[in-house]
Parts: sequence; C-alpha cells; structure tokens
Amino acid sequence: MDEAKSEKKHNGNNGASPSFSLRDLLGAIFRRKRLILLSFMGVLLGALLAIIILPSTYEAQMKILVEHERVDPVVSPQGNVVESDRYLTPDEVSSEVELFQSRDSLKQVVVDHGLHEIKNPWSLAGIKMRVLGTLGLAPGKDERIFKAVLKLEKDLHVIPLNNSNMIRVTYEARSPQTAEQVLTGLGNLYLAKHAEVHRPGGTTEFFEQQADQYKRELASAESRLIKMSQQTGVVSADFEKQATLQKLSDFDVSLEQTRASIAETKQRIQALQEKEESIPSRITTQVRNADNPELMANLKTTLLNLEIKRTDLLEAYEPGYPLVQEVEKQIAQAVTAIADAKAGAVHEETTDQNPTHEWVSTEMAKAQADLMGLEARSSALSRGLNTLHQKALKLDQQSVVQQDLLRTAKADEDSYLLYHRKREEARIADALDRSKIINVAVAEAAAAPLVPTGLSLTVKLILAIVIAALASLGAGLLQEHLDPSFRTTAEVKEYLDIPLVAAVPRNDHR
Repeated sequence: MDEAKSEKKHNGNNGASPSFSLRDLLGAIFRRKRLILLSFMGVLLGALLAIIILPSTYEAQMKILVEHERVDPVVSPQGNVVESDRYLTPDEVSSEVELFQSRDSLKQVVVDHGLHEIKNPWSLAGIKMRVLGTLGLAPGKDERIFKAVLKLEKDLHVIPLNNSNMIRVTYEARSPQTAEQVLTGLGNLYLAKHAEVHRPGGTTEFFEQQADQYKRELASAESRLIKMSQQTGVVSADFEKQATLQKLSDFDVSLEQTRASIAETKQRIQALQEKEESIPSRITTQVRNADNPELMANLKTTLLNLEIKRTDLLEAYEPGYPLVQEVEKQIAQAVTAIADAKAGAVHEETTDQNPTHEWVSTEMAKAQADLMGLEARSSALSRGLNTLHQKALKLDQQSVVQQDLLRTAKADEDSYLLYHRKREEARIADALDRSKIINVAVAEAAAAPLVPTGLSLTVKLILAIVIAALASLGAGLLQEHLDPSFRTTAEVKEYLDIPLVAAVPRNDHR
C-alpha cells in the first residue's frame, strides 16, 4: 500500500512530473535538518581527521647538467683517437636518466637514510606493522628494503628537460629534511657512478704496466744495436751501404771508361803504325840552283823590250806585217836563250829528318805508354770493383739486421711514449675524478622545501566544509525522496484528486 502510494505520489495520476520550487527545497531541508546536521558534522569531522592524520608531503628538486667538455683517455694502441662529437644526443641524456635512478643507487640511499624503517609508531604504517608483528606476519628487513626501493622509485621523478642538456629530479617525502637528504645522497651516488661507468677501472695501472714493459724492451733493443755496432764496426749499415753502392757505381763507370780508353789507344797505335810505314823518315828541306845572274837579267830585259816593241807595232800594223814578224822571231830567240841559260845552271838539294815521321813515332810511343797505364788501371779497378761488391753484399746483410733492430727500437719507443702519455692522461683523469670534475654537474643542488606540496590548509578546510555540506544536503534530499508519507495538504489533493475538507497535522511535525 505504501509503495503504491509512494509511486503514485511521485509520478502523479496523469504521469506528469510534479513541480518542485525553492519553498519545497527549503521545506525538505527544514524537515530533515537533524539528518543534515548530523551528516554535515560527521563528514566534516572525518575530513578534519584525515587532514590531521595524513601528513603533508614535501617535494625537493635538483637539476643536473650533462655536457661533453671532458674527454677521458681511450684504451687504444693508437696515439690519436678521433674525438667524438661534443653535441649530446637524446640517447645519451636518457642513459644518464637511467643511470641516476639505478636500483643499486636507490637501495644504497634507502639503507643510508633508513627509509625502510618506521619512524612514527603511531602512523598507519606503524600500526599496521605492529598488527602484522602480533600475527607473526611482519616482513623481514630485506623485504622492507625492497618495498622501500619500489616506493622511492615511484616517488622519484627524473625527467630530461626539452631542448636542453638539463635533467630535472624531484622527490616527495613526509619531511623536508628527508627529501633534501635523499636527493643529495642520490646526486652524490650518481656522480660517483658516472665517473665509474664512463671510465674503466684500472686504466692508470694498465697504462703504467704497458709503459714499463715497453721501456724495458726499448732498452733491450738499444743494447742490441750498440753491441752490433761494436762487433761490426759499422755505425749505420744502411748509410755505409749507400756510400759503398755509390763508390761501386763510380768504379764501374771508371772501369768502363778505362776499357773504352784502352780500345781507343789500341786503335790509335794501329793507325800510327800504318802512318809510320807510309811516311818517309827523311825529306828534302832545301833546293839551290846556281846560274849567271847578269846574263839572266840582260836576257829578261831584252825580252821585256821586245814585248813592248811588239805591242807598239801591233797598234800600228797587222800581225802579219814583216816588222811585226821580225820582232816575234827576236822574242822567241830571247825566250830560248833564257831557257838555255836556266838549263845550264847548277842544282843543289838538302835533306833532313821528316818531322811528321818523328811526331808519329813520338805519339806511338806515348800511346803505348798510355796503354800500359790504362791496362794497369783497368786491372786495379776490376779488383776494387770486386772488393766493393763483396762489401756491399755484407753491408746489405748487416743493414737488414740493423734496420730490423731499428724498427723494433722505434716501435718500442713509440709504444713507450704512447703509453707514457696515456698514463699521464689517466692520472689526470683520476685527479679530475677525485675532484669530481666530470661531464655532469649539479646545476641546482637539492634544498629542503619550506612549504608542503598540494593544497594549503585553508583550502583543505574550505573543501572539507563544502564537501560536508554537499554530502549532508544530498543525504537529506535522498531521505526526503524515499519517504512515502504526505507532508502537505497539496500532496493529499494531488494524490487523491478530490477536494480536501480538513487536515489534522501530527504533533511531531509541528
């Protein structure tokens, strides 16, 4: 009966929704004031207890700068290693992020700062631990440490900042000192781990051992070189071999020139012998003719006068003219007389040694002497050439051995200098590590936060009041909605759809 009554009350006879005014709302609040007041006080008290019991959280922050300013020595046999690009890649920054929140570092911080221990025995965690201890279900130390590591990993936020080489690290804790100490401890562990993982341990000792080893090998190679020079008397086999080869080449050229000179001299001697046979040993040096000089002068004068006379006659007469012919006869007679006078003269000849024959004989003697000298020189050059050839072969063998020793000494020296330099670089890197001069730096150190995170106490109280008011008002309206009784004459008229004659109110609703 009550359910049908309530359904009809809320749905109406014609199925239309009943009107609800501000007066109805205030009437419902007045009728349910007790429930609303109790609900309000209960919710507000619970919110206040939550604010008091649940502690505030404090967030500490630090920032880390990642850079490429320092380059550690590379464990490599090469002296010059190409330096990597100084620009950071996102993968390198992500690697630093993962290195910061590594599990072993988190565990170390948990143990160092006692995050696995319950400091307030009256907190929810402390009460829970005592209950579990009473029941014999309390977790062991390792389990508590593991759970504390997981919680630290959850509360720790390591985020690389966009378009920069900075990493932002935040951590939330119940106290500002704990937040600061945890971040500081993690930062110190991260710096030490960065120096450890980016440079292998024992680098200095390795380079020092290698430098000492190659120093001993260099001393041994130099000792063998000195011993070889003392035994062979050769300071530089390669240089002396080159000098010997140069002499050998000069001797070879001189020998060929000497042989050519010998052939030339033999040809010259043969030519001089042929010339000597064809040239007489004595020649006529002087020829003397004895005649009558006065007769010859008169005859020549007469001949000259006759020729002049003939010339004069030819200018006046023909050649066949008798006078001309007569003169011609006289000229012929004069020529004949001159010839007869010459023929009747005395002829004397003087001879002497032929200078050409003497020169040929002298040159042949000189050529024969030169030939003997050239043949002796050729023999000496041949012997010297053989000696130099044997010396060059010996020096070549010594040069091979000496060059091998020099290469060994050079290689040992280069290796010694390389590892000596790398040892010094490693020592510098160790000093930088001890001074914490590495490629990462704490740009902003962690500081104890002065105010808790989240909403302030005033805002929390206002929200508690608002939530309590809304919850209590909702509880009152819900009870009003679920109550099937009639509260006003209007509800009776609306439900029965007939005029109401009289209404007698209940005493408890006055």
